[in-house]
Amino acid sequence: MLVLTGHLSPPQQHLLRELDLCDLPTPEAAPESYTARDLDTHEVRDALPTLLLAGLVEQRDDDGGTLRLTPVEAAALRAAECDELTARLSAVASFANTVSRGAAPRPAGYALNRLAEGTWTLEQAEAHVRTGGGE
Repeated sequence: MLVLTGHLSPPQQHLLRELDLCDLPTPEAAPESYTARDLDTHEVRDALPTLLLAGLVEQRDDDGGTLRLTPVEAAALRAAECDELTARLSAVASFANTVSRGAAPRPAGYALNRLAEGTWTLEQAEAHVRTGGGE
């Protein structure tokens, strides 16, 4: 299921991220819900058939229709988040080994912060420490 998400269009991926936060009314029932989330209702209407057919989104017909992630897609998103956080924690632990070999505290702290928030890779953090913070 996760592999399919990588093959979806940006509007489809955006819609899935928004549905991960909360259920949404159908575009016809409440277009303002989509506008507030920076989603184009025409793109959402085009994206929905694929998402429904793939079993990533389901539509309930209560109160004019509600869209939500299927339990399988919600679980797949949680698993992907867990994998990402596990990889990030592993990189932080590896970086700790680099720092323990005697890195200057200021560049090491800066690099650790960037690594932990996910904006740098392990390689970028190690390079920053190797160069003393001035790349």
